[in-house]
Amino acid sequence: MKKSVRYISAMAIAMMLAGSCNERDFLKQDDPNRVIENNFWKDENSISMALAAAYSPLRLPLYGYWGAFTGVQDINAMGDDVFTLPGEEPSTWAIASYTNDENNSDAADIFDRTYQCIHRCNLILARIDNIPMDAAKKEQYIAEAKFLRGLSYYILASNWGSVPVRTAPVETTNAYAAPCNSKEEVWAQVVSDLSAAKDKLPVIRDSKEKGRVTSGAAIAFLGKSYLFMEKYPEAEATLSLLSKAPYNYALVDNYEDNFTDANEFNTESIFEWNCAPLGDPYGPWGAETANSPMFNYLPQFIGPVAGGGWFKYVPSNYIVSEFIREERPKGSSTRFDKRMYASLMWKYSFFGETDNTWYNSKTFDELWNSSLLKIKRLYPDTKLDTTTNGRFLIKKYTGAWRKVADADNYWGATPSTANYRVMRFAEVLLLRAEAAARNGHAGPALDDINLIRKRAGLDPKTSAQLPGPDQLLAEIDHQKLLELFFEQNRIYDLRRWNKSAAQLQSLFRNRQKQGANTFAAKHYVLPIPARELNSNPKATQSELWR
Repeated sequence: MKKSVRYISAMAIAMMLAGSCNERDFLKQDDPNRVIENNFWKDENSISMALAAAYSPLRLPLYGYWGAFTGVQDINAMGDDVFTLPGEEPSTWAIASYTNDENNSDAADIFDRTYQCIHRCNLILARIDNIPMDAAKKEQYIAEAKFLRGLSYYILASNWGSVPVRTAPVETTNAYAAPCNSKEEVWAQVVSDLSAAKDKLPVIRDSKEKGRVTSGAAIAFLGKSYLFMEKYPEAEATLSLLSKAPYNYALVDNYEDNFTDANEFNTESIFEWNCAPLGDPYGPWGAETANSPMFNYLPQFIGPVAGGGWFKYVPSNYIVSEFIREERPKGSSTRFDKRMYASLMWKYSFFGETDNTWYNSKTFDELWNSSLLKIKRLYPDTKLDTTTNGRFLIKKYTGAWRKVADADNYWGATPSTANYRVMRFAEVLLLRAEAAARNGHAGPALDDINLIRKRAGLDPKTSAQLPGPDQLLAEIDHQKLLELFFEQNRIYDLRRWNKSAAQLQSLFRNRQKQGANTFAAKHYVLPIPARELNSNPKATQSELWR
């Protein structure tokens, strides 16, 4: 059904009223040749189109929070599991090396797009009561808009902390001025929206609506929000709902199915962005138009040069050492954790296994050598270790699995249409395990850990091996690192688990993180963008950045 899915399509964006980068640019116009406020809100179809437009800012192929150029690139660059190649985009390098400030364009783009989603949701919620439609259907549309608004505030709370909370559309210049709410108030809005959404959204979607949010997605993000708020009993109870009827989530047998187009919307998928061969595949740099692309552009940014990619990252020494730390039982089909083979590429013979090839039968040496000129930029500042455990490249999110030449090049004949999984049941299990461990529920925490380990081909852990909360949390840290490698999670965990700047800086130094020496307390959040402060006279810079 993927080829016919058009709900979250850029075709609807041309019908939306607020097409600018941020709600501050919203204008009323009375041009009879375009759809505007006076003639847009008529019936259920207008709400449906508006919701399609509300999804768009978060999933824009390049500039959304889950976009390849800003969100995925920058959020991942802050963690300890990758090295970012210098000499690419200065704004990304500033974030990766903790030299960013309020003028960073990447962070400002994420900030603006997130508020654009909030503005569109607020428009829907403000107009929907005046539109005749079935009451049950209206409740579902309201829940969908509240989910997207809650998800947007989750992004803002996680990255900025204290930001303006707006729950009504901004329709005048004066109305844009709003003070920053406290971090606690932003999280309270997240909980309010996601709580309201989970009770009215459907459990499953019709095949024609795949990609639209469900109650399971609202529950998952609500539980994750409680965990981030350190409300552990609420987190454990909420996340546990997803293991009971009417939900049927489970881990898929093949871990790599979560990163290809082979098994989309599977039992592990709780929320994913639908990518499809729609729109102009070669126009991802533009704004929202009726012909905006629905392709997946992550491979272009991550893949090695010989695979057609721009090659902007390599696995860090730390992630490699953690992957090879534990071997599988003797007689297993692979020497190491199954996830390692889906996440990384290397010369298997270095560890006594039969070498593999990728793309159109490219050897690892060919892939490495094609990218060597860019890899050399790391030196001498970043000590990439290619001797102890050999050389490694990132496989996850590339097109290496496609077995075709130039698979990572979106200028090629067929850009990737693999869906991007935003929330997986594997993450829910690890979030719940953490909450359970902190609540003193060692048994349930161990059960969830072992579900993850079993799928990875590892022996289960026993209570004797993990006798207390410290040991359980250390194993959860390890499993989250491997399971969710390069999935926009690592930096949030590191901030949550290392409360002081001195502690986190020491960890970064030990793991050779780029920017470790410049990391400071202020880097626990991003600064409010300068362009927001310039246009919103009531907003104030984050306390950490003043």
